[in-house]
Amino acid sequence: MGCLLACGISKIFVSGGRGGCVVHPRAFIYRYVRYHTTVTSGLRAVAQLARASPWVAVITAPIANASQIAARQVQRYPTISADHGTRTALRRAGLPAVHLVIMPPDAQTVTMLLLSNVIPLESRENWQLALDPDWPLIWRNYQLARSPSGAVTWRLSEQARGHYRQRINRLITGRGGVPALGQRPYQLPPETARLQVLRLAEHLCHYPGFSGIRSDVFALAQHSTRVWKSTHSDEPYPFWPTMPYARFARPQTAPLASLNQEENNYETEVLAT
Repeated sequence: MGCLLACGISKIFVSGGRGGCVVHPRAFIYRYVRYHTTVTSGLRAVAQLARASPWVAVITAPIANASQIAARQVQRYPTISADHGTRTALRRAGLPAVHLVIMPPDAQTVTMLLLSNVIPLESRENWQLALDPDWPLIWRNYQLARSPSGAVTWRLSEQARGHYRQRINRLITGRGGVPALGQRPYQLPPETARLQVLRLAEHLCHYPGFSGIRSDVFALAQHSTRVWKSTHSDEPYPFWPTMPYARFARPQTAPLASLNQEENNYETEVLAT
């Protein structure tokens, strides 16, 4: 059964394809492969897939070459284009069923995540367990994790948490500079410190409201209160707003080919032939 499944999938671009016609990898990319346009949408997709596909490989591609690199991955791992039933059958047979999740781009690059139930044979990518406590999947300021109940979630990365804790300390105390000889370390006026802390709290409330991130922001709020009480004991501490939950929504995506102008002419130049 495993051989039949693997052989059938491998022919998607040379025989059967979709609707009984030949489907070239670049044509498949142009028509079907999409990237997530919002951070929340991309993070949610990864968290959902990581339950059954715990292995991940991270590919960082220049935006100008994103379609070509994605086409290369689809050709190398044809199960990316398989339907849900085929992937389920492959997993039951102990064969790799690879997913491709393309995250929102930054100014120059786009991150592509390959997720699989097992590491594909002869793979060229570096695979890691996305939920490894010592080496978790990290993207921007977020790392994949399990909640105390065992659910897959996202939280702030260890580096981001350390950065915000240090920033809170400096916003409240104003310390960090070297005082002149005979002078005491500078400390911000209470109203200035309170305003800066509340601005940071408002910024953090715009992060995706997954349970792990909400717990991290709540821990930062508690840290803020402790530092404030130890340095401004006579002043009311800044009251952090409650971070909203990440509401369920349809994936927010767009065609990968739309990321650069060159691909906009692909349909007339290639698909029409």
